[in-house]
Amino acid sequence: MPEQSPTPSSRPWTRRTVLGGTGLAIAAGVAGCSRPEAGEEAEETEAAAKRLPAPDILTTAQWGALQPNYHLQTLDERPSYLVIHHTTTPNVTDGSREAAESIAKMVQNAHMGTYNDWGDTGQHFTVSRGGFALEGRHGSRYTLEQGQSFMLGVHALGFNAYALGIECEGLYTLNPPPQSLYAGLVPLAAYICQQYELPPSRIIGHRDVTATSCCGDAFYGKLPVLREDVRLSLATGEYHVSEGFGADNLFDDAHVTPDYLQEQGH
Repeated sequence: MPEQSPTPSSRPWTRRTVLGGTGLAIAAGVAGCSRPEAGEEAEETEAAAKRLPAPDILTTAQWGALQPNYHLQTLDERPSYLVIHHTTTPNVTDGSREAAESIAKMVQNAHMGTYNDWGDTGQHFTVSRGGFALEGRHGSRYTLEQGQSFMLGVHALGFNAYALGIECEGLYTLNPPPQSLYAGLVPLAAYICQQYELPPSRIIGHRDVTATSCCGDAFYGKLPVLREDVRLSLATGEYHVSEGFGADNLFDDAHVTPDYLQEQGH
């Protein structure tokens, strides 16, 4: 049967949930004794004004994902890290939504294939070369919007129970991602950090937790820029995307493919 999105009422209560509920009850009792001062009201209004709006994320239904092969586990905790990957696929010049849906389907097919048999797409989200953000693993967008739980992924061996994963389309050993991809990555990463109360310093590369070259030398070297843009976005309540992160034109690094790197001895 199709996987049903988890609902707050269907998830088991954890110790964290119970304690959180107790805290809310105590806070409500205190609040009933006195009215908040004007300064407190202003601070609450200011904090609300700085909340980032949810970015556009194409759901698994919208891009035509296959249903999972088996039940996917929901972890009733927030992730502790956000892991950045690259797909190591050719740097295509098509930045359209159709191309974004195509890479999402290709990744899912690879992850659900006989070799991997991961049940579904391994990572939680994908960002295409054209900057489209897509839900990867079923249930990931719903749990992100709720901000209290996340889907157990299969993207970082030995670290999956602690981390959310974003797969960025392309191969970034020689050059960082194009500006178009980066413009889609920043809002997604910042919104994830907001919803799960993750400090930007917890945005890491796949190589930080596993013996791999992912997310590519050039991309990994630019992660401090991503962390700073996420920090500024959270501080101001407006998405901040630095110019000059990568190629301005999708054609600039189109020659970089797995075969090209092999020919160059990389």
